[in-house]
Amino acid sequence: MGYPAPVPPLVLTHRFRLVMSEVDIAQIHFTALFRWMDRGLTEWLAEAGHPFTLLLEEGPGIPIVDARVRIHGRIMLDDMITLTTWIAAVGNSSFRSRHRFHRDGQLMAEGELVHVCVDRVSRNTLRAPEWLRAVAAPEEWHPHHAPDA
Repeated sequence: MGYPAPVPPLVLTHRFRLVMSEVDIAQIHFTALFRWMDRGLTEWLAEAGHPFTLLLEEGPGIPIVDARVRIHGRIMLDDMITLTTWIAAVGNSSFRSRHRFHRDGQLMAEGELVHVCVDRVSRNTLRAPEWLRAVAAPEEWHPHHAPDA
């Protein structure tokens, strides 16, 4: 009797151009990275079959309790960026959305948002849902290649 093959983590890749409203002089304004992580999570949830509209109706709430970004290189106006998003490190009630930003195969920035699952009315913590656990990556997992290389 064999074991079922492990489900690979769900990884979402999204490509876009850096626009004028996202720059300070001619390079990225750091706040754009946080907006992009929010977009990456939104797209990831939709791809996983649980868009934010469904979470708002059925729960859980997933407020962010920590947000971090590390910038490795200059991102400039008109650069084409590929954002890679995945979920990892699912704990009892928390999980991390992880995000990498590549330009021409080079890692330009990376970020992480820590979310806690809560009841939308009482704000009490809830166990992270099974559907999320099923498509999340282990703690130390990262995509093995640059998406636009």
